[in-house]
This record gives sequence, C-alpha cells and structure tokens, in this order.
Amino acid sequence: MKKKVALALLLLCTAFTTTGTGFASSNTPNLEVSQTPLDYNMVIPESDGNFHDGLLFAEQSNGSLVYYNAKGKEAFTLPDYISPVSDFNEQRALVKNNKTNLYGFINTKGQLAIPCQYTDAGNFSEGLAHVITADNKSDFLIDRTGKTVTRLTQKYSSDYHFTYGLALVYNPKGDKIGFINKKGQLAIPYHYATSRGFYEGLALVKSSKGMYGYIDTTGKVVIPLQYKSGGDFSEGLAAVQNTKGQWGFINKQGKDVIPFRYTDASCFSEGLAAIYNQNGKVGFIDPKGKLVIGYQKYTRAESFKEGIALVGVGTNSDGKFGYIDRQGKLLTKLQYLNISSSFANGYAVASKEQGIAFLLTKYLPSK
Repeated sequence: MKKKVALALLLLCTAFTTTGTGFASSNTPNLEVSQTPLDYNMVIPESDGNFHDGLLFAEQSNGSLVYYNAKGKEAFTLPDYISPVSDFNEQRALVKNNKTNLYGFINTKGQLAIPCQYTDAGNFSEGLAHVITADNKSDFLIDRTGKTVTRLTQKYSSDYHFTYGLALVYNPKGDKIGFINKKGQLAIPYHYATSRGFYEGLALVKSSKGMYGYIDTTGKVVIPLQYKSGGDFSEGLAAVQNTKGQWGFINKQGKDVIPFRYTDASCFSEGLAAIYNQNGKVGFIDPKGKLVIGYQKYTRAESFKEGIALVGVGTNSDGKFGYIDRQGKLLTKLQYLNISSSFANGYAVASKEQGIAFLLTKYLPSK
C-alpha cells in the first residue's frame, strides 16, 4: 500500500464536518445500543474507525479484516487471496491480491471494480486516486472506473488527497510543502513548513519561523502568518491561537469574531464548536460565541455529527466516554473508550474495551 505522508496535526480539527445541518430541540435523538457485542478492533492507521458509505472496516480478534454493515453483519465475503486495506472512500476501498502483491479497488458490494494491477495505490478523493503500474512503474491518477486521467511526469512525496483541486506535496528534502493540481503540475510552489490541505477554499500553513496563517487556492496569503497555531475553516470560521496562548475564532477576512479567551478550541460542526476553559473543562459555543452547552465535568469532546457528540472524562488513554445531544443531555453512560466513532448515516460504533464494541443506532422519538 502507498505509504502515508505524515502531516502535522495542528489541532483537534482533523475531521471533515457537515455544514448547514440543524436539529430542533423537539427532534432530540434517542440511541439504541445493540445487545450483541461486535468482534471489533480499529484498523490502525488505515482506518479512522467511522462508517464510510455505510460500511465499517474492522479487525476481528483472529486477525481477519472485514467490513461490517449497519446491522453488525459482515457485508460480504472476499476471496481468500484478496485482503482489504482501507476504509471506503467515494464507494471504493483499496484491496490487495496476496498472490501477486498487487493492489486494486472493490465497490460497496465487495465486487472488484478496478483490477489488482498496481504495485502501489492510494485512496480516492474528488474522483481521483494515485496508482503506480506494475509494468513500467509509471505514476497515474485514475478515476473510479480505473480510467487514466493524468499521467504524472514527475514523482511527488504526497498522499494525493485532493481538496479544491489541489493536493499537498513535499519537496525532495521533505522540509517544505507545496500543492499540485489534478494535471500533476506544481500549482503552489514549495514554500511553507507544513499544511493540512484546503477547507472552504483556504489552507492553514506554517512558516519556517513557526507561525501560522492562511493561503487561498492561488497560493496568496490572505490571513497573515501571525498565530501560534490554528485549525481548518469550517462554517466560515477557524479557531486560532494568539501569541499569548489563548484561542479564539476568526472569519475568512482574518477578523476576530469570537474573543481569545479559551485554552483550546475545535472547529465548528453543525453550528457548534468545542471550547475549553482554564480548568480543562469543555463546553460548546455557537458562531456568535454564546455558550450553548455549559462547562460540565467533561474534559474531552469530539465535534457534533448528526446532532450527537462524543464526550468524556479523563484522558484519551484512561478516560470514559459517552454521547450527548445538542442540549448537552447525556444519551449513554460514560462507559466507552475514546476510539468510539462519530455518527454517520445514523450509526456509530462504541468500544467498551479492546476487541469488544457495540453498534449505536440513532432514531427520533415518535410524536
């Protein structure tokens, strides 16, 4: 499998968010927890532990790699010589032929959509995946049918994850980043120390002096590199840390929108963002900075997805986690590990201990 390029995790805002989703208080969701435990471990680092295209990539206790459906059943059975490699992305998952050591892609029915004919391959993003052919070692960008879109005339150090038509690449020394377009051309020259890609048309970048700011898709600096750290733009706002170590939020014009008064902050998702006070407690604010879910006992929180967020007490390694709704009501006991997932299409997977997990189903109470 294509080696992953190590990207700096600049903040807790690493997950993609769904914007413009509202949940009325009258539609407060309930959760149903499966009675039968799931033989499940997260496949690290190939999986993020969430459902993708309705399927969950999992490692069973015997070491087998499978995809579970939303009912907790194995979605399909692959031939013995085919091994799954990745989460589904854009209805394609990477697989390996163990007889030939070549890679290809399956669809969500477990059928081989693109033959195992590559010595190296990556995940799909914006309709494209990077592959290296077995015969002449050439690099290509292919579409979801396997058709060649671009033949790369230059090799890049990249995971070829495209956002806004651009993918982050490292220079040969590995100390500067730039961006290529879908034609394989260097669209933004190597200049910055690190980045994570474009979100809402802007990318957080770090200078050689260690300061952060934002560039647009032409490479122009639109928000000066003046922050100690920062997160991706989401719902028009980004969390940034000033030189005094405090966190606040700015808009795309670089204007301070929510004051710098937090010890940490995450990105907005579904109209709420997690923020932390000086005591290490977490709450949630709206885009105007109003505290919507007050500081309680929680010391960890993930972003809201489908009206539900994972929160916990303690550290990521020894904490206990559960799920809350948009009013801050605890929907489950604090009994899960931090590797429990966010909701996707009404489902999540929550682990009580390594190797044992339960499926959570979201439903709205009948009126």
